[in-house]
Amino acid sequence: MVVNSVTKRRLSDCKILIVDDQSSSRLVLSTLLEDIVACDAVKSGQEAIDYCANYRPDLILMDVVMPEMDGHETTKILASNPDTATIPFMFVTSSNADDEQAKCWASGCVDFIEKPINACTVRNRVKSYLQHKLKSDFLERLIYIDRLTCVYNRHYLEDHLPNIIKDGTRNNTATSLILFDVDYFKKYNDHYGHLEGDNCLFKICQNVSKYLLRPMDCIVRVGGEEFLVILPNTDESGARQVANRLLGCVNELHINHSDSEFKHVTISAGVSTKLGNENKSIDYLMLEADRNLYVAKNAGRNRVVCRDGKISSASAEISFA
Repeated sequence: MVVNSVTKRRLSDCKILIVDDQSSSRLVLSTLLEDIVACDAVKSGQEAIDYCANYRPDLILMDVVMPEMDGHETTKILASNPDTATIPFMFVTSSNADDEQAKCWASGCVDFIEKPINACTVRNRVKSYLQHKLKSDFLERLIYIDRLTCVYNRHYLEDHLPNIIKDGTRNNTATSLILFDVDYFKKYNDHYGHLEGDNCLFKICQNVSKYLLRPMDCIVRVGGEEFLVILPNTDESGARQVANRLLGCVNELHINHSDSEFKHVTISAGVSTKLGNENKSIDYLMLEADRNLYVAKNAGRNRVVCRDGKISSASAEISFA
């Protein structure tokens, strides 16, 4: 994924998800908050889980008592998924008993609101939390964003990749890395100038991000014209398909490069994969991806090489579905 611009988001840019089985409650909360933030509403815990699989609200207002799946069960499922575990939520509860409040805090909520709701309290608690979140998000983007390409930087890689690998080991799922760089990029800079070189890298990152189809997938600028794509829960076959898709999406940009044999900008990629039960360190995975990238370069560039030694050209195995 491409990180949002470092420009500060405003409160009106935020979105909250209201989860309540009562249509009247959903309407009341939406009406109270819609002039502050964008609101979406669903009527069940399962609908909330399905929604968060595709979208990332800045805050969830979660009713506790719902049929089939209550608020506690819903938040437990969201917390168990690395893709949704960081979405903050407030409980909306009609109980003020100590044990219920303790259960809400133990579930990891950032706050809770008692029913019957007080309009002023709801508005100010939501507003206060989101303002704090916006400041935190802005600082995080300053730390983790590469200012030239607007993708993640090495700080993000060092802080987050170990946790991604640990999640894969704990869940016994594969994690794959795609290391790619721009072919003949020094020649591109020498011929077109460094400003055009910077613009070329930005265009590539923006287009690559469009072909990373899952929210969990991300792109990191390792340095210069070298980038790393992190693919949690992805085996080697899936990573090869993604890598070939990325080669294709860069080719389709048709960025002129007169000093390349292809006459337009291309990339080469090396893939490495750690199965859930494999004892591979991050350093080993990075080295394996780097070795495969080197093989791709020597094989003629505009290629993908995986750990099985299979070489794919940009014209093969590309799917834009």
